[in-house]
Amino acid sequence: MSLEKKKYGEYGIYYPEGDREIEKICQKVLEKKYEILERYKDTERNFVAKIELAGKIFVLKSPKAETVIPQRKIQTLWKKGEALNTLYNLEKYRSQGLDCFVVPRAVMVKRGLFLKESYILMDYIEGEKLSTKEDIDQVMEIVKKIHEKGIYHGDLNTSNFIKSGDGIKAIDTQGKMEYFWNFKRSYDILTLKRDLLVLERKYQVEKNYPLKKNTLGYIVAYLIKEFKYIPLVEKIRGYKRDLRSRGWKI
Repeated sequence: MSLEKKKYGEYGIYYPEGDREIEKICQKVLEKKYEILERYKDTERNFVAKIELAGKIFVLKSPKAETVIPQRKIQTLWKKGEALNTLYNLEKYRSQGLDCFVVPRAVMVKRGLFLKESYILMDYIEGEKLSTKEDIDQVMEIVKKIHEKGIYHGDLNTSNFIKSGDGIKAIDTQGKMEYFWNFKRSYDILTLKRDLLVLERKYQVEKNYPLKKNTLGYIVAYLIKEFKYIPLVEKIRGYKRDLRSRGWKI
């Protein structure tokens, strides 16, 4: 797996080696020479939109939380940031033959001492939301495959998968590795158990996944997940969301 980096103004443009076309498209993105067809998210913490540029349709994402939330911003002093992590990780897995992720075409990053701004550019994929038990079965197969390789999703909901002509693919993940302890992968499964489609279809996640409950990682993940759904804690989390909507950087 090899990525190229090109400088354009204050930005670094990163893309798979040899893809010259996408370099020019990224330059136009940075010049704002695109049309927004649909805004999926547009908040202080995240921007995701369907755009048209050079006669093609893309999805453009800007993970702004790591540039506006102080504790997240400080971490970019030594971390690559979400955009670059996503491209590096998912392109590496694709080069290894793991084809269950929607891989970005390119990312654009502006840095100083800290990360200042970043964009992820992906091809727009015509697809549909998951809706059946059979769809969840396929998700479970993907999850087992990536978990066996030590990869975790980080936000394992059926809404973060898309069904297209190429099958079901995972989206909205950095594809990070967990090398030991089994905490993140356990947390993935505990998150999926509370997914709306999973609950609606009465899908038995643990019957289709070999969850190891006797590990320290699982026990810690379970306690954290249960703690989040204590009524008082849920109320505090709702209060934080309300403050964020008013512009608080928390």
